[in-house]
Amino acid sequence: MLRHPALASTSLCFVLACGCAVQPSGSPLSSATAADGTTGAPVQGDDDGDDSSTAMPEQRLDLPPGGSSSGEGDGTCVSFSDQGGVTRKPADIIFVVDNSPSMLDETHAVRDHLNAFSQQIIDAQIDIRVLLLTAYPNPDAAPEVDTGICIEPPLGGGGCPTHDSNFPIFAHVQQIIGSEHALSKVLSTHETWKPMMRPDSSKHIIVISDDDSFMTAEDFDAQFLALDPSYAGYHFDAIVSTSLCPEAGAIGEHYITLAGMTDGVIGDLCQQEFQPLFDQLSTAVTEGTGLSCVWSMPMAPEGKSIDPESVEVSLELDGAPLYPVRVDGAEGCPPGGHGWYYDDPDHPSTLWACPTTCDALETAMSAELEIDVGCAFVPAG
Repeated sequence: MLRHPALASTSLCFVLACGCAVQPSGSPLSSATAADGTTGAPVQGDDDGDDSSTAMPEQRLDLPPGGSSSGEGDGTCVSFSDQGGVTRKPADIIFVVDNSPSMLDETHAVRDHLNAFSQQIIDAQIDIRVLLLTAYPNPDAAPEVDTGICIEPPLGGGGCPTHDSNFPIFAHVQQIIGSEHALSKVLSTHETWKPMMRPDSSKHIIVISDDDSFMTAEDFDAQFLALDPSYAGYHFDAIVSTSLCPEAGAIGEHYITLAGMTDGVIGDLCQQEFQPLFDQLSTAVTEGTGLSCVWSMPMAPEGKSIDPESVEVSLELDGAPLYPVRVDGAEGCPPGGHGWYYDDPDHPSTLWACPTTCDALETAMSAELEIDVGCAFVPAG
């Protein structure tokens, strides 16, 4: 079975992180909620049983970090440290598969290998979402010409041949992909699949076609990046004909160019060896997924709440200490300097690294995160 981090009922610890973070759940195509893929909003519990008539207003207590995280049960609040929270970036992957009649063997390969491909990435402790953009099988077509695809469990949802989506890890958007239309279909269906894309994810578009695109690589790249700023840094992977072999409708020149522009994988469809191609793709996803630049807000001890103004962050990247400072939103990030900011300053649930700090995280082999917080007593009522 697919052992997906997003479906776990407990926190998951990762090799590259010193701690744990709970992964999200829910349908990626029904709501954009939790699109950053993080959980762990600050908790305000009940009071400690003190007389509510004498409860003090919530206040910051500047006590030294490293104390008890639960207090002594007398209503006294203490500071505490939360270690961990740095995980591998999630990966959002779009497969676009040509449905032209000449693609029978290739569509069967996608059907047969997509489960194993996904499991290899999951086994690398990466939270993935897979979107399949292609046609379902056609019940009126003869099997020898039907290039529709349906993905069986555990990745698929078990509704083949007409419905196989399995939210949140897999969604199938029904589209007949013409031999030259893979790139244009990605753009024209954006409103349907965009809730599946998480801002902090590593993004891959994988096209499998024995033809070339009528849209140029440059035109697609410009239009795709204009859809959302978070799509910057995406990778385009092409499993296409690299020569005019018997299996080729045309050399996939625009796809090959686009893969070169985005540091993507180029696989030769002419070889008709699909297992190595899918292994190459899964390796590209796992090796290209760095450490996440988004961290969950620590959870306060029962009966306490976190004062957002008291939070301090320290990192250790490959053994070297780093002390980013808090800034007021992304626009406050210092050019070339290290910093972080809240997703929502009034009700923070996540901490976001500034670009320079994020770049350092993405290139680090290992990271340790410590979040020191002040703790405030929750008043009655």
